Parts: sequence; structure tokens; C-alpha cells
Amino acid sequence: MNASALPIYLSALALVATLAGVAALYWLKPPPRTVVVPSSLVWDRVLRESHPHPDRLRWWLSLLLAALIASAMVSTLVAPRAVAPAQAASKLIVVLDDSPTMATRTTDGATRWVHALTKARALIEAHAAGTQVWLADTMRRVITPAFENREAALAQLAVLQVSYGFLPTVPLPERPDDIETVVITDGVSIGPVPGQARLVSVFESVENAGITAFEVRALPADPRRYLAYVELVNASGIEKRIELAIVGVGGKRVSRVVPIAARGMRTEMFDISDFDGGPVRASIAMPGDGLATDDVAYAILPARRAMRVALVTNGNPFLQKSLQAQPRVSMTVITPKSYAGDRDYDAVVFDRFAPSVRPRVPALLFRPPRANWLPPARKEVSNVTATTWKAAHPLLENISLLDLSIDRATVVDLKDLPKESEFVLASGPGEVPLIVAHEDGARWISFSFAPDDSNFALQAGFPMFLNNALHWMQGDQSAIARGLGVIKVPVTGAFVVAADGKEMPSQSIPGGSILEVDAPGLFTVVAAHQRLRIVANLFDRRITDVNNSRLAQIKPGTDPSIDALQSMAFDTKFGLLFGAALLLLFEWWSWNRRMTV
Repeated sequence: MNASALPIYLSALALVATLAGVAALYWLKPPPRTVVVPSSLVWDRVLRESHPHPDRLRWWLSLLLAALIASAMVSTLVAPRAVAPAQAASKLIVVLDDSPTMATRTTDGATRWVHALTKARALIEAHAAGTQVWLADTMRRVITPAFENREAALAQLAVLQVSYGFLPTVPLPERPDDIETVVITDGVSIGPVPGQARLVSVFESVENAGITAFEVRALPADPRRYLAYVELVNASGIEKRIELAIVGVGGKRVSRVVPIAARGMRTEMFDISDFDGGPVRASIAMPGDGLATDDVAYAILPARRAMRVALVTNGNPFLQKSLQAQPRVSMTVITPKSYAGDRDYDAVVFDRFAPSVRPRVPALLFRPPRANWLPPARKEVSNVTATTWKAAHPLLENISLLDLSIDRATVVDLKDLPKESEFVLASGPGEVPLIVAHEDGARWISFSFAPDDSNFALQAGFPMFLNNALHWMQGDQSAIARGLGVIKVPVTGAFVVAADGKEMPSQSIPGGSILEVDAPGLFTVVAAHQRLRIVANLFDRRITDVNNSRLAQIKPGTDPSIDALQSMAFDTKFGLLFGAALLLLFEWWSWNRRMTV
């Protein structure tokens, strides 16, 4: 809505008042001038011979020209608009932009979001007490917006906060025409704005830098060496010197000062081979940094110590080669007769063998014989396929058992074992257990079939399974990388713990659980037989570029009819101004020709 627009009756009243003022000026007669002359004889004769009445035609022509000029000027300055119905006049639509860049801190110390809340609160309170307010946000925190009274809208406004994970959009109710609509934004992430909306800006240019990528990778030539890769972006308008630090477990730290050109990007690498396995934190420091969320990032450094593994077998070259191919395995092959215990090993792999006493270290067993600490064997089956498996479990991560074919397998009985520690990873027809895992104490995994009794060892996922198994048995938690916002994990009946040990709110949904994360960090999802680690970071250069506001380019409305009406209004104003100029020129010409007074 134009600031100078008035209802039609007020515009007509302004026009009538202007015309009345012009007419009053023409009806006013200046006082006669007194001139002393030596004789009045000549002037008496002039008065007798001249027309005794004034020239009314010239007077009316002058009045008409002045009225037309005044009308054109008033119509240009005061654009009339239709009066909305009484119901629409008592409604207000307020849309707040709560996208991530609204958390940017401005020069007064408050964030753009705080300024947006202040403006929204003042706008709502400035309307009449009976005003119905439709409050919504671009990140859809208000799930079902509706018209409500001012007090309810202010209460809803108090619980809104900056959100992550969605594409910002401007929602509107059905048939919002003729309702005052206000969108409060910084213009960085917001999309198209409806035509009837009035934009209120909370944008202020600030200095900012952020981490847009962070990854820890092993060198292909030497898996025992690890490098940390960090990508930095300087969204400021001038070159900045940014302090970058990498911190690992036990307080180990490396840092350097990195110069980055204005609106530039730079990649840095750190050798962190002497860091202990576990969480790694990257952080930057820059004076006057506007957005704190992109100043920190997390990654996981895998355990780098060589794992001593004993393969107990009477001979299985394929299994032996597959274990030797694992990057962190130092393997020893022994026969069942030579097996004297697990004291010198970190894990043991048993091929068709099981000791009478449960190992004190993690164990992986392929078709073990009867042992008191293992599920008892019930019978043998043949030609078995996998029908169900826990694809979300770290042991089967990125592994499909769809093509698994088993020639012979031993069916085990799990009914007498504690349910909280034993669980089935994969089963065949009739819920026949094929892979069973145990995580109470020293973990173990038992296959009801041997590698040479199936095609599992021939599949591409078998080396990956061995890697997953070694990590899981040692307690190394696999990690999944996610962005900020709502995170869905394929774990049911779980609770979530943050790095500081505090439990986070989570919700169970069909097929998994969801949690909401609004800051970078490490989180652990804990279920009955599963533990999953999540690394959440804000890696988005569009958010780090907090000064990329498009408010100057955003044109409210995408409806062509609205654009046509606005273009028509501009053409009408230009025509009125041009007509007023022509009338002024004609009035000047007619006055010089003595056609007007």
C-alpha cells in the first residue's frame, strides 16, 4: 500500500477543498489603488466609452485553467484507494522470517531476530484491541496459523525462535486480499513475497566468517595418518585474518592465523595423526563476527591403534585374506588345537570353532559348535535366504542381504537367553536366526553359517561387514553427518544424549526417531541394542554470507495482474503531471495574449 493512498471519500474531499480554495482566491478582489492625477477629465471619458461590465469570460477561463491544474496536482499526490470491508479492516497478517541468518548479531549487540520480534510486537500492539492477527513464520514453526486475537498472537510470538533445516517460504491464508500484510525479514534467505505485502527490513551489514566444510580423512597411502580438511569463507567486505584451531581428545590442539580476502574462500589442512581417536572440534575466531553458529564444526577421528586379531581356523584362505585387507588389523592365524586363550589379542575370529569358556575380548564366530555360553543349536536347515535384517544397525550399515544365499545353517534357540543382551540382526523364513549379536560385556557376533557355506564372502559388502564388525566389537561408534534442524534417525524407541551428557528431547515416529538440533555438536542415539552417533554441523555458504540481502531486488508480488495495475498507476500519475505542466504553459501563453486575467 502506498503511504500517500487515501480512501476514495477522503481523496474526493481533498479535491473539493482544493477547488474551493482556488475559487476563493479568484473571488477575492485586491483593494483599489489610489493614484493622484492632475485632472480626471480624461479618465471620465475612458470610463464612458469602455464596456461598463467586467469581462466575465476571461475570468471564468482563468478559473477553469487554475482548477484543472490544481486537480491534476492533487490527484497525483493523493492516490485514492478502495475502502476494505469492515471485517477485512480489522484483520492483520504478520509473517516473520526466522531463517538462520536472522541470528546474526548487529552492531547494537542484539540479533536481527530480536529486532524482528520488537517490530512485530509493536505492530500488533499498535492495532485496535479487536484486531484479528494471522501470525506465521517462513520456517513453518507455526504449524497451523489462524486468525486470533492480539493476546494470543503475542503469546505465539514469544515462543518463536530462529530455525534450521527448511527452505524459507512466505505462507498466507486463503483469500488474503484487502488485508494488511507485513513481512519482517533481512532479505537474505527469503523467497518470493506476495504482492499485497509490505516489507519491513531488519537487515544491517556486519562482518562474518564461517566454516563451510570440515572433514577428517586417512591418507590413502598410509591409513594410520589422518588429515583434517577445513573450508573457510569470509563474508565481510574487507580482508580478514581469522584464527583457526583444531582441538581433539585430551586437549591436543593445533592452530594458525589464516588471511582471507574479502568475500573469499580458503581451504586449510592439518596433520592430526598424533591426536587420539574420538571427537575433533574446529573453531574460528574473528573480532566482530556476526553469526556464531557457523564458527564451530565437529568430526570424528577413528581409532588409529592397530587391532590385534586372532583367526582361529583349520584353514580358510578367503577369510584370512579378507581380514588381512582391513587397514587396522594385525592378524595372527592359529589352529583350534593351538588356541590357548585371548590374553594377547584385542579380538578373536572363530571359524567353525568355539572355546568352552567365553572369551574376555570381543569375538566373531562363524557356525560355532555347541558351547555353554552360546545359544544352543536346535537343528540344521538348508537352502536358506535372508528375509529380514536390521539395516539401521552399525553392523549392517550400507550392507544389503537381499542376495544372500545359504546352503547350510544351524538353527539356534534364543528363548532361554536374556532378551536385553541378545538380539537377532538377520533372520530367514519362519524367523530362523541367521546372525545373532550380544553386547553385554565383551561383545560377540555369531553366524549360523560358515563363509564357505554361503555366498556372503563373495559379495562386495563382506569386507565392509568385517570393518563394521571390528569397529562395533571394539565399541567404536559409527557416526552419521547431518545438518542443523530436524534430524531423522532409523532407530526406534531411542533416547538422545548430547556431548555434555544431557538428554535431548526426541520423538518416536514410524520407522525411527526425530530430534531437533539448533547448534553444531555431537549426539548419541541410544536404543536397546543399538548406539548411533550423530555429527551435526551448519555447512551452508548461503547462510554464512549474511550480507547477501536481496531486499533491494525483492519486488513484492509475482502476480502479473498486480504488476500491470502498478504499471498503470505509474502511467496515470505521469500523465497527470504532464497534463498539469501543459496547462501551466497554456495559462502562461493565454495571459500574455490577454486572454485570461
